[in-house]
Order: sequence, then C-alpha cells, then structure tokens
Amino acid sequence: MIGFSLFGYRIAFGSDPARISSWACYYGSSDCTQELLEFDLSVVAESGQDPVSLREQGRKVLVYVSLGELGGDSPYLEEARNIGLLTRYNENWDSWVVDVRDARWHEMLLERIIPQALARGYDGLFFDTLDSPIDMQRRDPDKYKGTERSCVELVRTIRQQYPKLLLCQNRGFEIVARTALSLDFLLIEGLSCSMKLGAESAISVPVQDREYLLAKTGQARKTNPNLTVLSLDYAPSGDAQSISNACEFSRKQGFIPYVSTPALDEVFVSADCF
Repeated sequence: MIGFSLFGYRIAFGSDPARISSWACYYGSSDCTQELLEFDLSVVAESGQDPVSLREQGRKVLVYVSLGELGGDSPYLEEARNIGLLTRYNENWDSWVVDVRDARWHEMLLERIIPQALARGYDGLFFDTLDSPIDMQRRDPDKYKGTERSCVELVRTIRQQYPKLLLCQNRGFEIVARTALSLDFLLIEGLSCSMKLGAESAISVPVQDREYLLAKTGQARKTNPNLTVLSLDYAPSGDAQSISNACEFSRKQGFIPYVSTPALDEVFVSADCF
C-alpha cells in the first residue's frame, strides 16, 4: 500500500511496522487528527490525542510512558513517596526521579502504569526519562550503583511482556547499546537545535554534543541494524531556516526528523521534514 499526503508520496509500512518516513510528537489535548494524519507515526500523551481515528487510517501511534520519573500530578506519586521510591525533585518539569532499582517500581510500571497507558489502544510505547535515574548514578556512583543495569533490565522486561508492541527509547545513551535489541525506534532529542521553555529563539547544539549523540547512535545501530532512528529538534514555528537545517542534517544521517517547540503542544507540518 502506498499512501498520499500533502507533500507527495508516503512510504507504506508494508511488512515492517517500524518502516516509516515521517513522524510527529504531540502532547497537547486538542484534537489534531487532520494534522497528524500527515505523518506515518505519532507519539502522544496518554490523556491527549485520541489514537483511534489515526490507527483506523493506517497510522502508527505510540503512547508516552515515563520510566524514570513521576510527574507532580501522577496518581501514583503519593504511593511512591510513601514507600521511598523518590530520589530527587526535577523542578524543570515538576516531577520526581524514581529509584529504578527497586522491584516495587518495576511492579508498579508493569502491572499498573503501562497497562493503564495502553488502555485506549496504541501500537506501542514511547519511553522517556531514563536519563534521569542514570544521571543519579553519575552524580553518586556509590549510592546509586546498579541504576544503569536496572534500566536495561526494565526495558528488556517490557519487551518480553509486550513482544508485539513497537517500542521507542528517548535518549538514555549510556545504555542504548544494551537496550537496542529490545527497541524498534531510538529518539535523539536535540540533534541540531534546541530551545529553553519560554524562549523565543532556537540555539544551535554544540558540535561536541552532536558528535556524542551520533557516536552513541552508531553504537546502537551496530547492535541493532534494524533500529529506526528519529530526531526531535526544537525551534519556533516561524524559524524556517532552523527547521530546514535540522531536517536536512537529520535526513543526511539516515534519520527521520521532526521539529517542534519544547512544550510539544502543537503540530508542526513542515515540508522540510518530509
């Protein structure tokens, strides 16, 4: 099957459901079905965009799941606090980093959080925030020894429990060579340009940071040659040059680009990313 879009031909999924040519990340709550239909794959929030209409028209939809943090509005926050799972407050996102080594966190994820996230029907899971507990081990290697290993075990366990779901990991580059075989997608966030929340302009990613991301991604692809790599850069919707440059650079690496603002509450439909 070959589909058509505003920007021409769309690569069909065919026998490989991870074979896509475009993707979008949207965490807003307004219905953006028409905009998201332009993309082969969408990553959405659990309480946001309804996935049904997109899936009915042959699009793939992944739901966001935080593996390393709990948001300040999470219904599981007080329970996690009471049993001692929380390690550090993340003021940037009003969230708490959890101790991923604790078996009770794995149980909470596998038996409640993930099944609840999947309840509306999705093609897979988008893993976020694994870099937060990994950073705790970097800050205090003795106190948080074994955190990286537990993150790897968690991803592999999710793959075992959901063998047919599409799985995408965001960042967590310290472990990605070990998790790559459990993944269908890897997301590189901030490959070319980035923005701070509330900022009005984009800033270029330093060359050494970009080289680090590319090196780690290369390791992951060596482990899993079938891994589809996505990129997510941040720029204002009116910054056509930054958007074009980010998409062009990503495509040259063999990645699939998308550009939006850090809030990810609107859908950018830019010809440069197709």
